[in-house]
Amino acid sequence: MRKLFIFFAALSFISAEAQEPLNQKAQKNISLGFSFSPDYSFRSLSNNDGSPSSGFIINVRNGYETDKFGYTTGLNLNIECSKHIEFQTGILYSNKGYQTIKQDLNYPAPSPNLPTQIKFVYNFHYLDIPFKINFATGKNKVKFIAGAGITANFLLKENEKNIRYYSNGDNKEEKESSTSDFEKFNISSLISLGVEYKLNENIFLRTEPTFRYGLLKVIDEPVTERLWNLGLNIGVYYKLK
Repeated sequence: MRKLFIFFAALSFISAEAQEPLNQKAQKNISLGFSFSPDYSFRSLSNNDGSPSSGFIINVRNGYETDKFGYTTGLNLNIECSKHIEFQTGILYSNKGYQTIKQDLNYPAPSPNLPTQIKFVYNFHYLDIPFKINFATGKNKVKFIAGAGITANFLLKENEKNIRYYSNGDNKEEKESSTSDFEKFNISSLISLGVEYKLNENIFLRTEPTFRYGLLKVIDEPVTERLWNLGLNIGVYYKLK
């Protein structure tokens, strides 16, 4: 009985010792990271009802609306499926949208107390959950990364900001929430192409130009929008031990 106990104790010890390297190996295939992407953000317009009036509105809006600065940032989880294939997800926060160019304001009786120009900025704030496949190739410290996938976008809020410009050089800003009924959920496609640089055994950097395009309309109106952005995604990652 005593020998049997010693045998099972020894077997348990050997099994535990053998399992530890396997667990460490499995964990090394997982990495966590933080990324930030400054984005060139804009929208595309669609004629939802096919009417000439909606087409006219699109032409007018394309004449005075332009891109704005946006960003995408958050935490990423990478799981290596093989030497060259990786699955990536995470939790990100993004600011998308567009703005108008400055528009002149004309009054019957001009006054120095009134603004001379105004522009509007439209901000869409999303919680993003990406589902992406990355393909990697390279040797030593440098790898080339190409990726594609989709992102689930959950609208947190939308606000409009107007900036008023005065003749003396001053400007004033006012922000308010939109009363429009924007869709609370969207899906975006994304593609990326970049470079990974290994700093040491566990830490690596990635720089990836990334394009994201909204597949669903933002609002159900005669003229609807799809948001898109082009950014430079920069991330630092840590491989778990």
